[in-house]
Formats: sequence, C-alpha cells, structure tokens
Amino acid sequence: MGSSRRDPTARRPTSVCDPYENNGKPLSQEQCAKLLPSVSDSWALVDDGTAIMREIEVADFVQGSRLVSTLAAVAFNNNHYPVLTLERRLSERRRWQELVVVRCQTTVLGGLSYQDFTLAMLMDVELGRSRDREW
Repeated sequence: MGSSRRDPTARRPTSVCDPYENNGKPLSQEQCAKLLPSVSDSWALVDDGTAIMREIEVADFVQGSRLVSTLAAVAFNNNHYPVLTLERRLSERRRWQELVVVRCQTTVLGGLSYQDFTLAMLMDVELGRSRDREW
C-alpha cells in the first residue's frame, strides 16, 4: 500500500550547485597569492598561476613509488586528483635524483580551486606525519 505523502526532506536545491566555490571560475592570481602561505613553502605557483606544484626528493625509486601510493590515497579519500609523477633526473652535481612531483589543478576550471589548496594542505600533513619514514 503506497503513500501519497511527499517526503518533506526531499526538496529541490534552491541554489546553483557550485562545487568549487567560486562561481564556476578558477581562482584569481590575487586569491592564489593569499592562499599560498597556507601550504608548505615547497609548493609553488606554476603555469601562470593555473597550478601549484611540489617536488619531493626521495631516497630511491621504490620509496618514491610508496610515496606516490600514499599521496594517491590522500587524493582518493578527498575525491580530488592531482597529477603525480615519479621522475629520475640527472642533478647539477652529476648524480641521479629521484623525485615525486605533485601538480594540483582543477582541470574543469582550467586553473586552481580551493580544493587544490585543501589537497595540498592534506598532503603536507601526510608528509609531516610520515617524516620518520625516509622517502
């Protein structure tokens, strides 16, 4: 036996959905400059302020892959996905250097959103938490 009563909690939203909290636009250079001090000094604005990036030196390639996995879990748990790369470069001192590179950008906006800075902060926390591990 069905009820014709409407569920009072099932209402249509009255405001426009804005998941990135900036009217569907990327953050301005000014907004990014204000938010940058909220993350580690290791983060830098790149690509004309449309992304933030951090490079983390790791002990070797295998430990770098562990770090990529850890940072991927942070991203997955927050449903916001950066570009994570594990690179091997020849440094100025002519030795090999393994780096994990994290690049945050909200692709659908073509720039940065508050979620990029939040993710960067959460990754900073995770890196600080696991500092006792030698990356």
